[in-house]
Amino acid sequence: ALHVYEAVYSGESAKDPVALQRVELARHTAWVESMVGPIREAGTQVDVQVEWSADWRDSLAPAAKNADADLILKAASVHSGAGRRLLKTSDWMLLRQAHCPVYLIKKDAIDAGAKVLVAMDIARQDDMHASLNDKVLDYGKLLVGAIPEASLHAVNAYGGSDSFVYQTDVAEKAGVERVNAHAVEGAPEKVIPEVAEQTGASIVVIGTAARDGIKAAVIGNTAEKVLDALHTNILTVRP
Repeated sequence: ALHVYEAVYSGESAKDPVALQRVELARHTAWVESMVGPIREAGTQVDVQVEWSADWRDSLAPAAKNADADLILKAASVHSGAGRRLLKTSDWMLLRQAHCPVYLIKKDAIDAGAKVLVAMDIARQDDMHASLNDKVLDYGKLLVGAIPEASLHAVNAYGGSDSFVYQTDVAEKAGVERVNAHAVEGAPEKVIPEVAEQTGASIVVIGTAARDGIKAAVIGNTAEKVLDALHTNILTVRP
């Protein structure tokens, strides 16, 4: 089933704010219903939810949780690094608040033979990173299985000789041929986009961690850092 959500708000002054809200909700509901009509006709169950919210960015994750969503799909918007630091963007809010995987869409279509790149960190052996690596791999393999003739690639960035990662270890962990495994020295936010470009990846799967409070104000999450550097679709998964 598909749950389509839109948050609506108007800052216009009106003699009757309640009437304005009612009219705007009805107008947007009709628009969304017209968009999902062909999907319903194709046999997919579609639920539509349009609600009034002064900050739609903060509304997305709670709406997904209330709908018990297994996956959130959203068109990604490109911002400069400074822009994302200064603005509370909807992409960042989702990555920090979502309870389920988030699929950020930059490409209109994924063709047969697409390459799916999973970003791993096999040097860290703690439970959280082990779980994250497993889930990133699981979702990567799921995508490869859903796309005709698709192939899986894996990338692991490492900081230096003290944290060196062997290409063969990446290949073994990911279950891919050595040629499809990439162990590269450098910061993940630099290495991942470079390997995605070199391999011609259409989708990058990367782990992320929810943040709140002070941590939400600190730009330290690899998934957040690569948002605008990647020209691929991005699937983020939680531990």
